[in-house]
Amino acid sequence: MNTHMTLKFILPCMTALAAAMSQAQAADTTASTVTGEITPKLYYFNYFDGPGASLTQYLERYSPQEAWSGDRDSGFYADLDLNLTVSDQSRDILILERLGFGQNNHRGKARVNLDNLGFTGYYSHYRSASGGIDYLYSPNRVPGGTDPTYNVPANTNSGYVAQFNDDSGGQTEYKIDRTTYGVGMKFKPGMLGEGTSLSINYDGYKRDGNRFSTYVAGGSDVAGTAARVLQRWRGFDQDIEEKMNKLSVNLTASPGGLFQLSYDGSYETFDNQARDNLMGDFAANFGGFFAPASASKDLHFVPDSTLMTHAIRLSRTFGDTAVAAGYGMSRLEQDSFTITQSLAGYNTGKISTDNAFLNINHRVTPAMGVEGYIKYANRENDSTFPAGTLISSIVNQALDVRINSVESLSYGLAATLRALPLKSSLTGGWKREDIDRDLTWTDVSVTPGIAPQRSLYREQTVSDEVYLKWIARPMPGVTVRVTPSYLWADKTGLVTEPEESLNLKATVSYAAADGMQVNGYYNYKHKQNGNNTFTNALANDGLGTTQAQDVDNTFHSAGASLNLTPAERVSASVSLDWTQNDFESYYFSTDRRRYEAGLTAASTLNFLIRDTSAYKVDTWSLSLNGDWQASDRLKLDAGYTFSVSEGDVASGLVASELAGTVDGRIDNTLHSFILGANYGLKKGTTLRAGYMYDKYDDDVYDALSGGVHTLMAGVSFAL
Repeated sequence: MNTHMTLKFILPCMTALAAAMSQAQAADTTASTVTGEITPKLYYFNYFDGPGASLTQYLERYSPQEAWSGDRDSGFYADLDLNLTVSDQSRDILILERLGFGQNNHRGKARVNLDNLGFTGYYSHYRSASGGIDYLYSPNRVPGGTDPTYNVPANTNSGYVAQFNDDSGGQTEYKIDRTTYGVGMKFKPGMLGEGTSLSINYDGYKRDGNRFSTYVAGGSDVAGTAARVLQRWRGFDQDIEEKMNKLSVNLTASPGGLFQLSYDGSYETFDNQARDNLMGDFAANFGGFFAPASASKDLHFVPDSTLMTHAIRLSRTFGDTAVAAGYGMSRLEQDSFTITQSLAGYNTGKISTDNAFLNINHRVTPAMGVEGYIKYANRENDSTFPAGTLISSIVNQALDVRINSVESLSYGLAATLRALPLKSSLTGGWKREDIDRDLTWTDVSVTPGIAPQRSLYREQTVSDEVYLKWIARPMPGVTVRVTPSYLWADKTGLVTEPEESLNLKATVSYAAADGMQVNGYYNYKHKQNGNNTFTNALANDGLGTTQAQDVDNTFHSAGASLNLTPAERVSASVSLDWTQNDFESYYFSTDRRRYEAGLTAASTLNFLIRDTSAYKVDTWSLSLNGDWQASDRLKLDAGYTFSVSEGDVASGLVASELAGTVDGRIDNTLHSFILGANYGLKKGTTLRAGYMYDKYDDDVYDALSGGVHTLMAGVSFAL
């Protein structure tokens, strides 16, 4: 158990508790009550059927446990749960809670609710982990990950990777600790006046640990053809040490009762304290082939930054018409720069965003209403440009597109009819979105780079969408919701944006008089895009034929749940869920790198459609839960969850290239079972016990398979 973090959380809350108790006693001593319990717990865990200590199975990655002895495979550890509530006849004055799931996973919260003031506090600590450099297999272990034959004959092939080089110094285990925390204060209308409240909050976030990172040394970074082949693909152990601090303010008021006002503002800083690795840090690992000119090149630099936001919203009702309008802005600035950035003249990193909206809602008749809205947003990239030697200190390169600004305008209309048959209402609407991107592309006649014809990125998106929303209550306890919509776009900036999209959301629920509840849902989305194209390059960059990318993505999700009480002391629930993602697109290949097209008379380029590659994965999940009050003292509860994911992530030529590797298919199952028992020893004292079993089987990534047993015993003392 992380005692230091727990004390940092509990001690300030005890001060708040004293204040809350004082107020409660001053107001009405007989009316205030204190309820709660504290539960010391002892855990035993055992990971089984895993790959061993050098690797990390799936369950260890997302739920790492650690014994008193430091053993992470099995052992004992202690933990503590705490909940406390102080209340009067009208509200809960104080709530204090701490939940522990081991020293690497615990959280707590506190809330004080006084007449004129409110206080909140929280924290959460969570760790995730992976194995060493062999986690999910290193490139040297995956068939086709590297190919030594790329280095022959005579070390002349410099375009591929022959081996993977580990710069981490051997086996390294990777883990990341995430800690969030915050406090807040709210001044209520009783202090500031009717209709006025003010909240001031602080939120913090820490992320510490290390991760495996890769980089590829280019030809100008490593001297000699042989070195480019053998030394270019490398991986290293990179530290993670970063934190975020955010101060935010919310003000709501109604000046003179004329309108409602809401303001939100925040000031956020991000600080990365991890070491910024340079290429020169690994010079000794290049076997004498390192090029000194690249010694100061940065590897995975994460800059410090500051984000400031402001947003204001005004609203007022004029008879049957409600009007709301608002404006928001944000400024994100880069606070730290690398040596390479400074030498290239890069000294400004700034992104500015402005947005505004207007919404009008009018009730035409008691059975009919109309609504219209308009939204505007503009994002400006004010970072240093151009910085010609930022990528390479030898050749002035700009290999990609610069996004100077993105401007969007969306607007729409809707009408709602009420009091229709089947106690239903129907809303029909239309909305349009228009996005303009100001892009700067490389001038390929001056320096190597990617021309717009050689990219699927475009400057404009224009789309329209129509939709219906039907809500009905055809019989007592039954509610039906159906929402179909259709979107079409003449222009799209990305192939991930739909040229056409047909969507449907449907839910049905039934609540019986005896407490039984039945729910069902079905969601469907079919997106297509064939708008964007590649253009072949002829000699001297003459324009050749175009090849369109065709993307087709279908998503289904459906499920049903049942909650019931079959006997007076028994409750049960069952749910079944299914999702399917079916995606396919063209697989393109080229006969040279895109930014080389048109540089010389011989530098032609062709985009060839090699095949259509499909991704199709189904996921099923079944959950069963039940509670049984066996006697006045004994209560039992149990739960079981089974989930399975299965499908192909590629087909055709792509699948054949991945044959025999771990990258071509998804096939895994997860069983989770929990059994709990609470037994009242005496008044105010309850014995608690639990058993948890998880088993994960992965028929593709066998190193991830494994299971864990967890036993818990604890005693709760009423407060």
